[in-house]
Parts: sequence; C-alpha cells; structure tokens
Amino acid sequence: MAILGSVSRSSSRVAINALRLSGQYRVKYPRVFASSLHNISPFTSSIQQRMLTLDPKRTDMASSQNTEEQYTTAFALFEALWEAGITTCFVNVGSDHPSVLEAIAKGKRERPHQWPTMITCPSEITAISMADGYARISGRPQAVIVHVDVGTQALGQGIHNASIGRVPVFIFAGLCPYTESGELLGSRTEYMHWLQEAPDQKTIVRQYCRYTGEIRTGLNVKQTVGRAIQFAGSSPKGPVYIVAAREVLAQEIEPYSLKQEHWVPIGPAALPTDAVQQIGAALAQAERPLIITGYSGRDRRTPELLVALADLIPGIRVHDTGGSDVCFPSSHPASEGFRLSHDKCTEDADTIFLLDCDVPWIPSKNPPHESTKIFHVDSDPLNQQMPVSFFPAHGRWKADSFTALSQLVDHIKNDGVLSETLRSTIYTRRGVSRAEAYKARMADIAARPQLSDDMALDAHNIGYLLKESLPASTTFVIEAVTASQALHDQLQPSRPGSWINCGGTGIGWSNGAALGVKMALDDKTQKREFEGSPSMVCQIVGDGSFMCAAPSSAIWVAMKYKIPILTIVLNNGGWKAPRNSAMLVYPNGISAKASDDEINISFRPTPNYAALAEAAAGSGGDDENMAENPEGEWMEGVRTRTVKGFREAIRVAKSRVINQRKGMVLEVLM
Repeated sequence: MAILGSVSRSSSRVAINALRLSGQYRVKYPRVFASSLHNISPFTSSIQQRMLTLDPKRTDMASSQNTEEQYTTAFALFEALWEAGITTCFVNVGSDHPSVLEAIAKGKRERPHQWPTMITCPSEITAISMADGYARISGRPQAVIVHVDVGTQALGQGIHNASIGRVPVFIFAGLCPYTESGELLGSRTEYMHWLQEAPDQKTIVRQYCRYTGEIRTGLNVKQTVGRAIQFAGSSPKGPVYIVAAREVLAQEIEPYSLKQEHWVPIGPAALPTDAVQQIGAALAQAERPLIITGYSGRDRRTPELLVALADLIPGIRVHDTGGSDVCFPSSHPASEGFRLSHDKCTEDADTIFLLDCDVPWIPSKNPPHESTKIFHVDSDPLNQQMPVSFFPAHGRWKADSFTALSQLVDHIKNDGVLSETLRSTIYTRRGVSRAEAYKARMADIAARPQLSDDMALDAHNIGYLLKESLPASTTFVIEAVTASQALHDQLQPSRPGSWINCGGTGIGWSNGAALGVKMALDDKTQKREFEGSPSMVCQIVGDGSFMCAAPSSAIWVAMKYKIPILTIVLNNGGWKAPRNSAMLVYPNGISAKASDDEINISFRPTPNYAALAEAAAGSGGDDENMAENPEGEWMEGVRTRTVKGFREAIRVAKSRVINQRKGMVLEVLM
C-alpha cells in the first residue's frame, strides 16, 4: 500500500507539473531553467545528469534568478499567516526550506511591520511549546516551522500536549523534493533528500491533529492555510499540520489575498432550550449538587459566570479536575480546589454537572453513586480522540461553556419557581454549612507550611512563600507533577489566567510554554489589553520534567530574545510519579520497598540545574557573550534548600525579573 500511495502521489504531481509547463496555470519559471528541461530525458543516466549539472554553461538555477522580485508560494504562505492574524513563527529550519529562507528574509526587509516575528528555536519541542503557551494567553494560534519527517518527529510530546490540552497551533513542515534531476527549481540537491522522504509524512501526527493537509500548488496556498486555521480555532481547538515540497514552495505565482471574514472558525454552540431547563432544574433542586470542570477557564470570561451560577445555588460545590486553567476562584466558598480526579466529593453528590472536563473521576476509586444524575456539556462531550472513555451521563450536549453558562444563569434568575425555591431557609442553611466546610479546609491548608528559617523546602512552604512574596499579577506556569496539587492548595489561584497547567501529559512542556506565555502577555500589554503592570511569569517545574525537553534550548531562546521569567526547578532527585503509579497497582509489591535506583527513577547524583541555566544563556562565558550583555549577565542561577534561602532568592528574583527584565533559575534542593 505504501508503494501504491507513493506512485499515486507522484502521478498527481507529474500531472500538475505538466499543466504548469503547458501554460494552463499562471506559473512563472525562468526561461533558462525551462530550456534546460529539454536536455534531461527520463532515461538519462545519473552520470549524464551530473555532467549536465556540472556543465559551466549551465549555471545553478537559483543563482541565475533575482529572488527579490519573486512572489513565491513560500512568500504567500507567510503572508497568509500574517493576514490570518498569526504574528509569531517559532522556527527550526532545514534543507527543505530554501524558498522559506528566501521568503523570511524578503519579508523582513520589505515589510518588517507586516510580517510575522521569527523566533529561532534550536529544538522543535521548544518551538511547539512556545506556540502552545502563547495561544493559552491570546486564544489565537501561532505558527511552528519544522523540517521534513525528522523535525516533525522531534515535535514529540508537544503535539500531544496541544491536542489533549485543546490548544490551537499551526504547524508547517517541508517535504523532500519529488524530482531528483533538476526538472524543477527546488529539485533534489543533497544526500539527505533520498533519506528523509517518509511514505506518508502527515501520518506521523495525523491522529493528534484537527486537520492535516498538503499545499500542492501555490495557486491555493492561502486557501489551504485558511482552512487549517479554521480547524485550529474551532472547538475543540487543537494543532493542525500542513506540508509542501520544495518545488511547490519555489513556484512563482501572482500575488493575491483572501477575504478573511470568509475564513472564520466555527462559532460557539448554545444549549437547546429543553437542556437549559433540565440542567437548571436538576442543579437547583438537588440536595448535594456538584460542578466538575477542567478547561472552561480557557475562556477568561467563564469563571465569572461560574461564580454567578454558584451564587444562585447556595451549597453547590465546584471541583477542578484538570488544573489546566483557573476555572473557578479558589477564594470562593464553593471551591473544592484542584485534584486530578481523586476527590471524595464525587461520592456523595446527587447531581453532577460536567463542564469541559475529560476525566471527572477515577471509576475504580471514587465513582458517583448509581442514582446520581449526571449532565455533560463540552466542546467534545464524547472524547472522540479517546478510545476508552465510558463516563455515564443522563444527557450530553456539544456546546460552548461560556454560552451554556450564560443560558443557565439567565434561566435560573428569570424562572420564578426556581428563584422561589432557592430563597427558602433550607438553602440558606445549606449555604452557611458550605461556608463553614470551606473555612475548615482553608484552615487545614494554612497549617501545613513549616516556615522556620532552617526548615527544609517542600511544595507547601514553597507555595505559601510564593503567594506571600510575588505580585498579585504573577502568572504561574505549572509543571510540578506530584507537587502540583499541594502548590495549588497554597497558591490558591483566583484571577482568571493566573494559573496555567499543561492539560496534557507530555513532560517538559513548561520550558517553552512559559516563554510563550510571557511573550503573549507582553504583546497584550503593548496593546493596553492587560490591566496593571506587566505580568511576571513564574515557571514551577519538577527536575524530571525540566530535563525531559531540551532545557538549554529554551533558556538560550529566553536569553536571545530577552524573555525574562523566573524558573523554579523542584529538584527531588528524579521521577516520583512512576513510584506513585506502581503503588496504586502493587501497594505491597517489590517496587513499593525498592530504592529509587532499583526501579530506575533516580537522578542522583543530580545535575546542577542553576549552573546549567547560566551556561545555556552564555553567562560567565567569554568576552563575546559579555559584549552581547553589556549591563551584566542575563541569566542567574541560584540553589537553595531552606526557607531562609528561598525567601532571599525570591527577593532577588523580583528585582531581577521585573525591574531589570533578566532571567533567573532558582533550583530548590528537596
């Protein structure tokens, strides 16, 4: 089948090229190049072809052209991205990108203020994670440029994170040239062009993408880009992947534009009237109602509406299972906090409303009672990309969370019977009881941090000190894995957008995502869309996650483009999550008693992450690096293991990151 697929693709391309050469397409090729085709026969030997190539009378085709005057498919590709609202491209280029490089340079020179900003990323995982983080703030996809099959594979866990985390990202990759003897501009010229051609390159990422496509002619390059961006921006949002071969990217076309108003994503869907009435009545009349959410806070307007709904129904509880965004303020008495589906609140609920939630509970651990009424509203209520997902519900609706909550709040407010019911003394007493339970939970959380100067650091006192010390405008980008829930308890995020977690499970996401978040926040500040001072970004990452995704690449990018963040590496000497997973299956097994080294989860002796950060940023280096940073080294790495040391490090970090706009990595030895 792979051979047939290759033959089919080759045949279609030959047909397209025949049309181009016949003049039926408005495609310009240099005369010198076209004339050379008459001298190459399909039966010409490879030696003869090389002799033609080396003929001094036949100079290299690219060198004979004035590329400054060309309007190529590659140039139209970047123009299409800009016209569609994509302002940044995170790039990792290769041998499939000659026309891309020409287009990038041409755009920078000719239209610097109407051209995407290009961010060089030494690692593809840095590129896609930065685009992911940027989109978490802006809500708009940004672009990632990688090369052929190897660059696509190097996106690795980043493509999983964007897909599961519902993040719009536009990915473009080149294809190996499909001609090998100089038939077209862009034909194969290097050894690797025979090695990097996968039978179907798009298959590498298709199962994670909302759309995959190929630009087969420059005549519809902008339509292909527009269609991909429509998919990326339509709920459930996610990554899209487009490819094109070198010959197509080099094709000259006439400039054109699309009417962007014709290429908008699918609009938000509403609940049908009977669903609004059914869910509203069930929540209002329940004795122990519970709302479980996971992604609804991605729309920054939604937490306020969820608060309005909770205020209408005294005693209701709201449980966050995803931790992906601030879906509900921790400061509200209805909050049950954040747990990764492991919470007892599901067991006594008689009515549950699932809102943008993938995994509401663990069926083998804390399922609701069989008599519980369950209603599910989501942009993807069937979890179509998850083969096994059997969570029951009495009703499911594919709807936008903000729109659905608006409908529910309006309905309950304006329904006389429900309003009268909710004003009864039973509900008043229930609200008081809920407030007391919340107060007791907060007191328990407050008692956990140990704060004497010589106390060793853990997630509780770290979270407490960060909440106490950093500005209220701080945005936390969290990838602390086993420490995430304790950090959430102490940080108690309440401002929409102030806590951003991956939502997926590909570790190392935050190394690039935190930089993308900071870029987007700064962009919003410049447009006066962000109130107050520019937000400080604090990345909190476990050592296992930090090591897993090219940390030196991310730190170098931060230094080169002056993206100041505070990174806190929680160094507990390895991976703790695998041991926890084993304990859930084999609580009395061999692994439960084995050492970290025995089960291969130890990183001891540990790297010096603080020193690694300084080295990656060029700090403490030669005179050339000092010339790049005349005001002093851009990155500072610090190690600490006590509360006193952490307090002092945070004091320095505030001045360094906020005032001096320089980077800092704080390694916590746990």
